[in-house]
Amino acid sequence: MKKNSKKNERRALIGALCLAAVIAGGSTFAWFTSKDEVTNRLTASADYGVSIVEDFTPPEDWLPGQKINKDVSAVNTGNVDAYVRLAILNDLKVNVKGSGAGVDSDATALPTAPTDEEFVELNLTAVEGTAQTATANAVAKTANSVSTLQAGGTLVWTPDGAVQPTDAQNVSAGDDVTNTDPDYDEADQFKPTKTGLYIFKRTVYEDPNGKEVKYSGYFYDKDTGKYYALETEPNTVYINGITVTDANNDGVPESVSGVKLATTKDITVSNTDTAAPKLIDIKWYKGAVGETGESNANNVTAGNTAATWIQLSYEGVTGKPILIDIELASGWADNWTYIQTNNDPKVDDKNDFGYFYYNDIVKAGNTTPKLIDSVTLDSAVTQDAYNDLVYDLSVVLDSVQIAKNEDQTNYTNDTIKTWRNGASVNAGTGKPTWN
Repeated sequence: MKKNSKKNERRALIGALCLAAVIAGGSTFAWFTSKDEVTNRLTASADYGVSIVEDFTPPEDWLPGQKINKDVSAVNTGNVDAYVRLAILNDLKVNVKGSGAGVDSDATALPTAPTDEEFVELNLTAVEGTAQTATANAVAKTANSVSTLQAGGTLVWTPDGAVQPTDAQNVSAGDDVTNTDPDYDEADQFKPTKTGLYIFKRTVYEDPNGKEVKYSGYFYDKDTGKYYALETEPNTVYINGITVTDANNDGVPESVSGVKLATTKDITVSNTDTAAPKLIDIKWYKGAVGETGESNANNVTAGNTAATWIQLSYEGVTGKPILIDIELASGWADNWTYIQTNNDPKVDDKNDFGYFYYNDIVKAGNTTPKLIDSVTLDSAVTQDAYNDLVYDLSVVLDSVQIAKNEDQTNYTNDTIKTWRNGASVNAGTGKPTWN
């Protein structure tokens, strides 16, 4: 993914393979986007210019727990002194697990996906024998190949119903012997021929005390040649909620129920959102980044001078939060004052943002001390939290030229009243106080 550079705007994109695939969970892809914006830039007959400056080197991979250095300051590139304030805005584009779509055991076509959701297509490489591109797999949210789901299992259910044990071979090495033509491809993988559910039985363990049987599988669409994932138990390939009735205990199921096709859902979350579920919970903490302490003991009020970092939290529809930690620069409170304004979008402290006002004049040619030091995808984030993630960290700058009275002897308050009604300026030094 690439962002076009524009005047006064810097954007950087990181593509990161977030977590290694486990058998059931599949691959999770994370994308980290940083974009800096300068707004309300003023121009005058003098050389006026204030902009954001950052030290930001995108790494090749962004993994949970990995700190990305991002130093953010404001620089006065002109010859006119100015006051500045910064706002940190956060936007997410996240693809999360959907609610799933129930599918009958004798279905001959895909069911209708829930609103705004899409089915998860499986990787076709192992079965078709030809490497597939990302565009060939329209969704491809999982690294579970079809062969992983069926290898080592015994075929027990097809669109025609139960498979007799005498007709079901180990599908990693053979086929359904009821047909004269082989049901496997050149890679010795079972290959379905009809549209519908295919369920495979696995013996998870067997000992003198008994054995546990679980089931894996997929939905095959003959017309398109595509395979679709079923909802599975967390971190496994085993079908979640499936009920297989085998009253005679002879390995021939009478019925299969409770199967759902896996779906995903795209959600866009912005600072301007004011209603659930599109809300980012923003909390301020003191202490080491990522350590909230027992029962959030390190939680402090927004703008507290003891704060050292800010955590963004979004749970989507899975209950598995996406956590992003923003580390404030050391000593930030000596240089900046954070003030929450009543006009900013917020709902119960969610999507809550205000402004960081610089506590001094930014003189011509000078750069402010840092406000932000780093951004981290929290190490507590798991692959269950999302499939794809795009995070935009926008640092927006406002600047205004300082003003003196008519005889140029004293600084006036007029220029900052539009920002903060309670603010004042030292008439002799021009240094602002933000209240």
